[in-house]
Amino acid sequence: MGMALFGEHALWYRWGQRFFRLLVRPYWPVSFEGLEHFPRQGGAILAGNHPTVLDGGLLGVFSPRRVRFLIDAKVLRLPVLGHFLRALGSIPVERGSHSLRHARGALRQGTCLGIYPEAAPTAMMALGEFKRGVAVLARDVPGIPVVPVAIVGTQPLCSHEHLYAQPGPVLLRFGAALYWREGDTVESFLERLKGALDNLLLEPLQERRRLGLGTALSGFFLAPPSAVLLALSRRKFKELDCQKLS
Repeated sequence: MGMALFGEHALWYRWGQRFFRLLVRPYWPVSFEGLEHFPRQGGAILAGNHPTVLDGGLLGVFSPRRVRFLIDAKVLRLPVLGHFLRALGSIPVERGSHSLRHARGALRQGTCLGIYPEAAPTAMMALGEFKRGVAVLARDVPGIPVVPVAIVGTQPLCSHEHLYAQPGPVLLRFGAALYWREGDTVESFLERLKGALDNLLLEPLQERRRLGLGTALSGFFLAPPSAVLLALSRRKFKELDCQKLS
C-alpha cells in the first residue's frame, strides 16, 4: 500500500507531473542536453547548481523519473507549499533531522535524490561554497552515481530585482556521472563535482523568448507563487547578511 502511494511509479505522481508540465512549459520552455547521462533506474543523486528558487521545481517537473529533494526544513514548515513538498517525499534538512541517514536509506532503496550542494539559492551563476552532504552520501553508499546537472537560464528570469519570475527558456544540461573513488576525500570529491558543474555552465543558453497567449495564461497561475518564493528568498538573503555582519 505504501509503495503504491509513495513509490516512484505512483499513479498520482505521474499524472501530477504531466499536469505541471503542461502548465509550466508555455511559460518556462525546458530543453535538455546530455540526457544519456540521466540514471533511469536505481539509487542515484542529481547534484545541481542553485541560482534561483525555480531550480528544484523545474528539475522535479521535467525529470524523466521521480526525484526526492533534500530541502531546508524551514521551507517544509511553510503553509501550503511545505505540505505540498512533504507530500512529494522531500527530506527535511536541519540540525537533528538525521537527513543524511534518511537519504542513505532512500538511495539503498533505489531512489533518485536531488541535492543542491550550495544549499540555498545563490542569486548568481558562479558556483558558491559546497556543503559536504553530497560527498558524504557518495562515500557511504558505494557505487551510487552522482550526476551533475547545470540549470541554465533561470537566473536572468528570477533575480531578486524581479517582483515575480519572468517567462523564458531554461536548459537542463546533464554531465557524466561521478563515483566515489579509492583515495577520495570529501574535499577532493567536492572539487571534482564543482569542476564538472563549472564545465557544464560554460556555454550559456542562446535561445530567445517566445511569448504568446499560452505564456500569458500560464503566467496567470505561475507568477503569484513565484512572487511568494522570491519574497522568501530575499528575506533569507537578508538573514544571511545579518549573520555575516554580526
